[in-house]
Amino acid sequence: MPNVVPELERRFAAMIFDFDGVIVESTALKTEAFRRLFADRPNHLKAIVDLHRRHAGVDRLTKFEMIYRDILREPLTASTKRDLAARFAQLVEDAVVECPMVPGAAELLATLDGRVPAAVVSATPQQEIDRIVARRGVAHFFRAVRGSPPGKTEAVHDLLAEQGWAAAHVLMVGDADADLAAARSNGLAFIGRLTPEDPHEFPSVVSTVRDLTSLAEAAARIYVAPQAQMASR
Repeated sequence: MPNVVPELERRFAAMIFDFDGVIVESTALKTEAFRRLFADRPNHLKAIVDLHRRHAGVDRLTKFEMIYRDILREPLTASTKRDLAARFAQLVEDAVVECPMVPGAAELLATLDGRVPAAVVSATPQQEIDRIVARRGVAHFFRAVRGSPPGKTEAVHDLLAEQGWAAAHVLMVGDADADLAAARSNGLAFIGRLTPEDPHEFPSVVSTVRDLTSLAEAAARIYVAPQAQMASR
């Protein structure tokens, strides 16, 4: 069961979200893409998929390098890496655009809109995440959308400086160790999202949720209700 989430009772000056597995239910799509991409390596396929899952939140190019170095033990040429990246994007982009949102995500973004600035920090390549966010019609909810490169820790650091957000007053929501590391390295509060098909085991001290419903309810209570009460006086 998810643990108690004290972050749901706090007011934050800004929120940062991972995208896959936090805003949209796309983590299974990415896993299936790795299966299809390396289907011609049946003897190594389980190890490749396991590596992908262990390193959730890490960009795909780095994963390709790890797969070739640590599992296939073959050199990875620049042309092969480009081909893998292009094929991966073809496999996932339309699917990520069309997949359902995480329960509570739409309500949370609508509640935060105009009240609390939000941003995306994703391991998806920058141009691809820009297209996906635009095609899904959610770009207007985010002050900034950051893809790879760089890694998430550096991206969060740069985002805080760019937006002038004080780290102690920012909440990050993610579903992987890379998200937790980025939050901790930069001094942010953090909530881990447990995805239904492959829930990540966060340390016991980390607050977790099954979806964003409770966060959306908390946001309505904290950021909307007080304003409504003041307006009625």
